[in-house]
Order: sequence, then C-alpha cells, then structure tokens
Amino acid sequence: MRKSACAALLCAPTFLLAAERDEALKLPDILISANRQVESRTATSAANTVFTRADIDRLQPSSITDLLTRVPGVQVAPTGGRGSLPGIFIRGTKAAQSLVLVDGVRIANATSGDSGLQFLDVDQIERVEVLRGSRSAVYGSDAIGGVIQIF
Repeated sequence: MRKSACAALLCAPTFLLAAERDEALKLPDILISANRQVESRTATSAANTVFTRADIDRLQPSSITDLLTRVPGVQVAPTGGRGSLPGIFIRGTKAAQSLVLVDGVRIANATSGDSGLQFLDVDQIERVEVLRGSRSAVYGSDAIGGVIQIF
C-alpha cells in the first residue's frame, strides 16, 4: 500500500507537467488573414470562418472543396469532371475574384484566375481561414470576393 502511494506521488508531477505543456502549445482563437497580422477573431471587422485541424477531423471532408461548401456565402461549382478546376464563388463574385493562398502563396491560374484546389490533400491541411467580403485594399484586385488562406 505504501509503495503504491509513493509511486502515485512520484507520477503526479509528470501528469501536471504534461498538462501544462499541452496547454502552452494551444494557440488562442486567432485570425491571421484579415489584416496580414495576428489578431483575435472577435476583434476583426471581416466576416470569417476558421476550420482548425480538430474541425477537419470531426467533419471528415473528402476534399478541400467539400470543406468550403460548409462556409456560409461560399459556393463551389465543378467546371467539369473529376480533377477539373472547381469554381469558388464568395458572396456572388466570379471565381477569378476570390483569392486562394496556400501558406501565404497565391495559387491562382495565370490565365483563368481559378485555383487548383483539387490537388490539395485534406490530411495535410492544418488550418483553413475564409474571409468573406472585399479585402482588395490588403491583398489586391483578385480579392474582391474574399480570401481563402490554407495552412
């Protein structure tokens, strides 16, 4: 009995350290894409939706376009068969007026302005931020409808 009590006392600090370490690694509910700086989601004026890795695991989307169909104000329309470019329309704008960034890099087609999201693997995505509404002042003329930032 005495040995088990001593063992429990020795293991208790390990459990506390693990819990503190896990809590220290969690990020607060932040939004990066709205003004190109880290800010709280509640402090930004942009209409936004954020999917974290936990949300992606819970929703089990088959593709990134399947995940984007869950965002209010975003319509995803296929432009052909499997593997074709999806058309992403944010708040009724054209597909070329929605900016898609992967780790901060634009992935739009130079000729059509469409983004090749069908090649992104959902299992490798950590976070998706969707800003609805014009962000042209921050991101340029191809962000009239909004911005989709994929990490």
